[in-house]
Amino acid sequence: MNLFEIDKEVKLQKTVRVLVYPNITFQEDLEKDSYIQVIKKQISLLNEIRDDLWFYLILPCSVPSLQFTNVTQYVVPMPTYPPTMRSHFDVPRIKEILSRELDFDLVMTHLPEHTHALKNVMYNTTHHEPKFFGYCHWWDVKDVVAWSKDSFIQQITGVLEYERCYLNTQHQKDLVINQAKKTFNDDTITKLNDILVPQHLGVDEKDIIDEINETPEKVIVFNHRPDTYKHFKEFVAVCDELYEMRQDFKVWVPLLPNPIREYMITTKGNKEWYYKELQKCYVGFSPKQSYGGWSVSTTDGMMNGVPYIMYDDTYYKELNEMGDFFEDDYTALQLLNTYLDDPEYRNEEASKALDWMKNKLVYKDKMLEMLFYMDRLVIETRAVKDTDRFKEIVEWIKTAGKQSKKDIIERLGWGRGIKWTPYRRALMKHPNIFDVVDSEPKYVWKDS
Repeated sequence: MNLFEIDKEVKLQKTVRVLVYPNITFQEDLEKDSYIQVIKKQISLLNEIRDDLWFYLILPCSVPSLQFTNVTQYVVPMPTYPPTMRSHFDVPRIKEILSRELDFDLVMTHLPEHTHALKNVMYNTTHHEPKFFGYCHWWDVKDVVAWSKDSFIQQITGVLEYERCYLNTQHQKDLVINQAKKTFNDDTITKLNDILVPQHLGVDEKDIIDEINETPEKVIVFNHRPDTYKHFKEFVAVCDELYEMRQDFKVWVPLLPNPIREYMITTKGNKEWYYKELQKCYVGFSPKQSYGGWSVSTTDGMMNGVPYIMYDDTYYKELNEMGDFFEDDYTALQLLNTYLDDPEYRNEEASKALDWMKNKLVYKDKMLEMLFYMDRLVIETRAVKDTDRFKEIVEWIKTAGKQSKKDIIERLGWGRGIKWTPYRRALMKHPNIFDVVDSEPKYVWKDS
């Protein structure tokens, strides 16, 4: 049967179908939620590399910026308070999504606390059995958690069900491992160490400016959250001392509601405006962090030609090992004076930071590495042998030209007791059978 007699509009591929489970912490404005920002960037860059991926996103409501042509969104209401969200799992709605109409080659989960529940529902109540991997945005490590009961143990036990779990930095991995050692034995720690893989949140290559602004305004930017875990009060104390010495600068804190000092400005705007304002800044300040995750604020500035002085710790050295580092308030004050007094030095450091972004922190390179790993997981997924039943399924597809997954399952009379995933893998290995690039999988025969 001629392929184009079946469906002239549908592209055929060995499609890789990925269920993505979220970690939503800022429902007030989903477009600003960190998970939404990360998954949007990941899907966009993966699509630049490959055109055979389909993503199924679970979300609390439809998100316009995630309406890619290869994305299906499923709305699952979720609590807004992060600790409550982490303990809420909607079994009936999840089971609806895991229907027999769909295929999932992989599960990419950003919320390890739900891994056991999701895997339990998938493996025990459906015919799906894909491999799990994921990304953890936030760890409930000691001295950082703002609520009285943390979820660290649940995070660790969930991660142990992953094939691989990405996280922001090596520093963050060390924090997690050290806290886990207080609860888990050596064998478990060894396994955890193998599963956790740092993946730096780089930037889109197209967002990196070509050249620095060599005549910036004397503005020190603190574009982080003005919170305790970002040591904002300590930063203000340094600026107070600097202002006693000189009054030829301003401090821009865009995430602060209103100025708290006469030298401070808090103007705000959209993303494009924000980037343009960063390009006017003289130097950025990256404070000590209680958590030690990846600093998107710092990379925002560096890709717009702003040099940063950074607290002397590994999480910033992973970000830019060529930068200037301070160990205490005195050193920070000295560095700020150096930058403000020496435009030539400032421009040299700005150029070095920009070059570092171009050569070391392009996120597309990280996505290419992740894509290789996704392919590996799919390849390693068990496929059925060339059994009589498998030959029968192949013949159905060949004769009909096209068969939906649902039609095949119903024709077989299979329930949840027989796993479909190994059959899908065997079908995708067959030289004449392809899947469509569409939300609902269809197995199509194509003559060699």
